[in-house]
This record gives sequence, C-alpha cells and structure tokens, in this order.
Amino acid sequence: MTPQRRAPGRYLDTLAYRCTPDLVRDDAVYLRHLSPETRSLWENFERACKDRYGNESAQAPYSIATTVLSVLTGGYVYFEPGGPQPFLASREPIDDKLLCRVFTLTYGLAHGVTIHEIDLRRPPEVAQSIADTPEKKEYLAQHIRTQDGVQPVAPNWVYRTITWGLAQKLAGPWAVRDGLSVTLRPDVTGGLVALDKPWESDQGGRYALSRTALSLETVPNIVNPVLMVTSRVTRISDSLIFSRTVLAVQPGENRPILEVALHGGGGARTISRYALEALGRLDMDYSILQAIATRSQAEQRMRAEAIAKVGHDDKPKLTFSRERPSQIWPVLAKNRQFPIGVGTGMHHLRVLNQHIVDRLGDLAQPIVARATTLTLPHRPTDPEKVSKAELDRRKAAREAGAEVRLRGKGTAFPDPASIAAAVKAAGFTKLRLVCLWYRDETRLRMIATLAKTYGLATEGLDPRDGQEIDLYGGTVTAVFRFMGDFLTHGSPHGRTKALKPAEAALDSSGGVLVGTWCETHVPTAEDAPGRKPAELQELDAKPQTKMILAGRDIASQYLLGKNAQGVIAPKTPDHPSEMALLDLYRSLGIIDDRIANALRPEARHAAYGADRIAHVGFHIRQQNNRKREKGAPKAVVTATALVPPAVAGDVWQLRGWSSTAARWQPYRCAQNEFHATNYPSEAGGKKSHRQRWDDIGAIIERALEDLVEELDGRPYVVTVDEDSARRIWDGLQNSKQGLHPDTRKSKYWLPGFTLPADEQPDAVIRINIADDRVPPPVSYTHVLSSREEEKEGETTKALYEIETDFSTPVWLLCNVPRNYDGGNSGRLGAKYTRWDAKHSVNSENKEERRKSEIPEPWYSMTATEIFPIALNDRVSHEALAFATAQLCHQTMYWSDRARYPVALHAAIQMDKDHPQYRRTAQSADEEASSDAEE
Repeated sequence: MTPQRRAPGRYLDTLAYRCTPDLVRDDAVYLRHLSPETRSLWENFERACKDRYGNESAQAPYSIATTVLSVLTGGYVYFEPGGPQPFLASREPIDDKLLCRVFTLTYGLAHGVTIHEIDLRRPPEVAQSIADTPEKKEYLAQHIRTQDGVQPVAPNWVYRTITWGLAQKLAGPWAVRDGLSVTLRPDVTGGLVALDKPWESDQGGRYALSRTALSLETVPNIVNPVLMVTSRVTRISDSLIFSRTVLAVQPGENRPILEVALHGGGGARTISRYALEALGRLDMDYSILQAIATRSQAEQRMRAEAIAKVGHDDKPKLTFSRERPSQIWPVLAKNRQFPIGVGTGMHHLRVLNQHIVDRLGDLAQPIVARATTLTLPHRPTDPEKVSKAELDRRKAAREAGAEVRLRGKGTAFPDPASIAAAVKAAGFTKLRLVCLWYRDETRLRMIATLAKTYGLATEGLDPRDGQEIDLYGGTVTAVFRFMGDFLTHGSPHGRTKALKPAEAALDSSGGVLVGTWCETHVPTAEDAPGRKPAELQELDAKPQTKMILAGRDIASQYLLGKNAQGVIAPKTPDHPSEMALLDLYRSLGIIDDRIANALRPEARHAAYGADRIAHVGFHIRQQNNRKREKGAPKAVVTATALVPPAVAGDVWQLRGWSSTAARWQPYRCAQNEFHATNYPSEAGGKKSHRQRWDDIGAIIERALEDLVEELDGRPYVVTVDEDSARRIWDGLQNSKQGLHPDTRKSKYWLPGFTLPADEQPDAVIRINIADDRVPPPVSYTHVLSSREEEKEGETTKALYEIETDFSTPVWLLCNVPRNYDGGNSGRLGAKYTRWDAKHSVNSENKEERRKSEIPEPWYSMTATEIFPIALNDRVSHEALAFATAQLCHQTMYWSDRARYPVALHAAIQMDKDHPQYRRTAQSADEEASSDAEE
C-alpha cells in the first residue's frame, strides 16, 4: 500500500502524509491580518461584553459574524481575533462594505440594541477597523516551503485553512468496494461527510454518518507539516432542540456542508436569533438557517404541549419524526445508548487510505515508519510459551485421549508469594483485605474472586461477618462486613459513625496493611425519589466513603453491585470483580516482579540500562468548576516514581506525590492523602493563563528537587503527556526542537530546567496519544528480502521508528484494542465497512440466528507516540523508547496494554480515583466495558 520501500522490513501504513507545496498546488485563501490597534479595539469590545453579562468567562459573540459570513460566502470562514497573530480568513473574497455592516450588526446586537435601531451608516470603530484591514490573496504553498533541519514554521492561519482545499481534492465518489461507491462531500470544517449514504439502524428510523476529519499537524524532526486523517461515526438525533450542532445542506451547487452551532438550553436549542436578524437586515438569502429555526419552533411547541399534558414534575414522552433527513441533520449531543455503534472499523480506514492514494497519486507522500527489533516481555497475562516439540507432544497426548491444555492461559493476578514479598518489603507484617458490602450477591462475587486469586476451594467458604480468614500463609487475610448504612447513598451526615462496626477490621496496629474493597452503584431516582440528577450526585456514597477511608490512610476500590438492568449477575470469569481487586493492589502500591521482567534491556542497551534508572511520571489536568464554584479552574498535579531496587532482584518501589500533599511518600500514602481533601484552589489573585502554567512548572521543579534527595544519586527520567504539558514547557513543543532555551516564552524550558546539571533528569519522554495528532495506523506492509515482493498485514502491536529528516527519531507503539482482539469479538470491521454490516436474523433454527452488527462498536488500531528528549550525552534514545514501550505493554495489573507507561498511568489513576473526579457510569460504547469502578 505504501510506495517505494527502501529496504526489507516491516513498515507501518498510516493516514499521515507530508503536506508539500506540490500537494497544495495553487490553493489560496483571502486573509486579513488584524493590526495591534484592531486587536486592542476588539479586546475593548470583549471587555464591554464581560461587564455587560457580568461574567469574566464571557466572550464577544463573534459567532454572529462568522455564521453570517459563512452563509454569505459559501461556508469557508475562520475568525481568530485573539492570540499573537489575529486574522480573518475566507475561501472567497469578502466585500469591505459588507464586512463592516456585518460587524456593525454584531457589535450592536451584543450591546443589546434591537436590530432595526442599529445605524449601519455609523459603524463602531472596531467594525470599521476590521473592514479597513487590507484583504490579501495568499497562496498556501508559499507558506509551507521547507528548510533543512528546521521544524515547519507556517503561521497559525495556514493550519486553520489549508484543509479547505485538500478536502475539495478528496471529495467525490469513493469506491468502498466493487459495486459500492459513496460520495464524499466537503464540509466547512475542512473535512468530509458521506451525507448521501447514511448508516441506518437495524429497525430503521435512526441514522449515523461517516465523517472524515483532516488536520494539519507537525511531527518531531520532520520538515513538512503533516496531514492527519481520522474517521468517525457521527450519530444523528431525531430532535433538533436537544442537539448542540447541526449539519445543513446549503442551497446552490458545489457548496460545502454547513456545520452550525445551536444556541439555548436543552429542549430549546435553535439557530442564533442574532444571526437570523442580521441576515434579514442585510436582505440576504438565509433560507437554510430559517429552516433550522422553523424546525426548532415546531419541536419546542410539541414539547410544551407534552409537558402541559403530564405536568412539570413528570418527564414527558416525546416522539419525533424519524424520517431520513434531507437538508437538516442534527448531531446527537451525548454519546448515550444508540442503535448504531461507534467506530468505523479497520477496513474502513484501509479503503480510505486507498482512496487518498488514488486521488492524490504520488503527491500523497506517507510518513515512513519501520518496525524496530524490540522484543516485548512475556507478560503473566499472556498464554504460556511452549516450544514446538512440547506443543507436538501435547497434541499427541490429546489425540490419545488425555485431557491436556495445549497452552496454559495467562492470568493478571500476581503470584500470592510475590504479594507477600511486596507487603514485607514495604515494612508490613501482613495485608488485610476488608470487604464491605450491602448485597449478598456482591459478597459472593468477592468471595469467589478471592478464592480464585489465592487458590482456595469455594466449597464451604462462607465467612461470618467480621471473621478474619487466611488467604495466604497468614500474610494475606480477608474480613467481610455488612455495611449498608455506610455504603448506601444519602446525606454525608452520620457517615463516619456508620463505619464503627468495621473498626476492628480496619485496625492497622501491629504492622497491618489495610485495603478496603467496597460495593457501590450509581445513584438513581430509586435512591432518592423526586431528586434532580445534580442532587443525586451530592448523595452519592462513593466519594463520601472514599474520602473518609482516605482520611484514615486506608486505600479503597469499588465494585458495582447493580447497574441499570438490576443486580449484576456476572459472566464467568467475573472480569469486573477481578479488575477491581487488581486495582486495589495498585492503590496499595504493591509491585511484583513483572516490572523487573519488563525492563530487561536489549543487549545493545546494556551501557544505558533502563532497569537501573527511576521512571517518573507527572500528570497535569485542569479541573473545571462545579456548580456554585467560582474562581479560576483548579490545577491538579499528581506524580509517581517507579524506583529500582538498590540490590538487583529486590522489589521495585512506587512513590507518589500530589500538589495537595507536596512530598514524596509511598504511593499508597500519597494517594490516600490526596483523596482525603478537596482539589486545591488557586492561590493568589487574578492570573493570566501564562502565569498559571508557570506556577505549575514551579511546583514541579520543587517536586523534582525533593525527589533527587530521595533517589540518592540514582538517575531518572521524567515522562509527561504532550497535550497537558506543552503549555508549561516550551521545550516539549515540536516547533521548538533544535532551538535554544532562550527562545522560550514559558518560565521553564523542560522539567528540571532550574536544577543543577547533575540533578536534572537524564531525559524527558513526551507521550502523545491524541488520535488526531498522532499518525493513525491502518495496516502494515512487510517488504520481503526480494524487493519485488510485499505482504500486507491488517493489525500490528509492534514498536515502529519514524524516519525523521534531522536530529533524533520518534517512535510509534501500535495498539490493537482488546475488544477487537478478544476471543468472542468477531473483529467487526476487519473485512468490510459499516455499509455492509450484517443485520440481525431471528429464527427458530439456532444455526440461522444472527446478532446485528450495526449497534456494536467497531474498533480500530491506535498509536502511542514516544519522543525522548535527552538532556545529556550518555542517554540512549532508543533504550528509553524501548523501555517506555515495555512499560506500556506491561502494566502494573491491567490484563492488557495501557496507552501510557506505568509511572504516568499510575499518576493518572491517582487523579481519576479522587472523590471529586466526575463519576460516570460506563456505557456500552466505551472500549473498556467494566463494572469495576476505577
């Protein structure tokens, strides 16, 4: 699939292509660069809007102008009034007088002036200034020319507008298979939509669309910008008034599909009234927007009538028309249960890749990535490794009638002896697992899981309430307690008192390590009749009990005993219960020998062994304010350090840290202290975004300074997620690679920047998992020794090295979702697209019955980008890339891969486990459908 292979090997096929001047050709946009004076006038306008609305988060409503201009110019308009280079761009020229009138109307409407009272002969200064800004036709190819050894330096407007023309090049008939052609239509976002052939639900009446997104990104040390292509299922709502966006077919020929944001609250959403009024005042054709408004009005009347019939206290049952849309396609606002599943599947991406190659020819230059020689560790969860001779012997024994397993199944559970060793290495005499329950069904699930884990017979295993039972040699025990008053939903008052019956079991005196395994369920109206959903969250027992237990330095994990269908009757094996127990081990900081096994270095990396350095992960997240909370969003920072033993063969240690308790301590203690308090509020007065990010950088500098003392001379590396960390450290950004730290705008260039040279990390490892910014893998091609021969492969889990143009490489670790690769998955989407999905078949004959493929999720490969940035000469980039891949492949306890390596994953989980982290019930659409509560 990929042309011009240079040598034998395995190469990754991706939907990522170099964006060259030849590819763009003569594409152009009409651009107005706003002057500093115009930007200042706009900031004054925005300040007036904040004052008028009494909201510091309010912005000037420029969507009025962009919506109007999109309708008037055919759709392609982008306005960015802020930032270092403010601009207005369009694919068609915009008349100066028209532009002045549009912004005059926007200004007046934003200030509360009625549409007919706005004097178009007296424009405000900001409108006149925007209109007076010279419009220039810019050829995009001129701005993406390359320089040897330099990252792309194209201005921001290029990244925002270049896909408009590229989408036009890819639009048209797409040969999905013999006999099936699907028309791709461009949309105003610079993407493509298969509007003429939607997917329909099994029973009919519900629809979804194939949408393809194009984005221009950069890849480290590649001189061209890179075109990334992703595809998704967009579900169509049968109602407009509950949607946030709508796709609309414009009148006229060759016009892109509009994507319009709707305004108003749920149940009353519609097109911007101001945009309608502005277009009406300009005496322009706005029939498409008027059609959206008319439909919204009809649906709102229907809803009002339904409410009037049942009363405001009851929820009305609304039935909207489910005819196939033609002009207006409301996008489903929430990813709730829907009769068409998410995900396009692997084959869809492969034929899309072929369509791009067919359309663009040799101009579609793919990113080249070649498989490395990394040997991934054999995990406890993997099937038994068996030699061919032993496998032949077992087959012969089976044929002779013996009950022989050809390959032993793997297990995620650590060996009991390794748990006991980790407990003693942490300084405890034993581990006591306290199981708190309020449904007997959940209690039995916990008993069965413990029995399986520790090799106990379940027959007769029925401990009395409060009885301590031995699980392993007196070193691991369990106690079961019925705790209905403590665990059921309700007011937090009296919750601590309700814990008293379990006091003896929770006693940690005598060197006992205590962990609690608790039952829970997501609160519903049954738990508190008459309460609103927001009020139900306040009655949720899980965050209340977690905070109480954490305050006593007791780790906890939760198991769902009930879901929307009722009390859970698990399948065999009970994966949710097993995963919950394993995550409790993670919360306790228990590490067995799997980390040491994973980090055994390749022979050529012996000089810089990743098994001899500490692996540190920092997780940074912004917590948006909850209802009734004011002030700046909270910054949440958690960290872990995976520390090698001083003596080879001893147990690795996991240390933890958080911005709430800014000191390094055992992971269990750090997590408990973090969970025992609310998320930290911002200190000091009003700050800019830059100041907030620099404050986080300062906190992390101090954390690293403290860590150096703990490590006592051991070298270390720091791993961060690119998306959350690039605003803090300019040195992480692709555009800054190869530049001097003096070019930075951030206070700190990289983590550890201000520490003495001998205390700085050996390297910073940047992880990126964003599907729209990492080359999306679709397949691989194996070039055989004879260069004339190639073999195509569908999926791969290998580590690939991207061939860069200068400096150091970057690596991609390919992942196949466990749901796709599972034994009963059927690998939906592996051989055909959703257009050929099989419908359900009901029959009295069992052989003829078939489950519908339409509502199921169809999975695709993902990739983790690994980019080591070395801070001294002794570092091996490849050794660190290999180690990072190994620590993604081998998790602490999860039964498959994680997209982040162990240290960063553990830091993320510390945050996700926090009582204030938003709790959601996992839907059937999510990749990991589990009743274990993380």
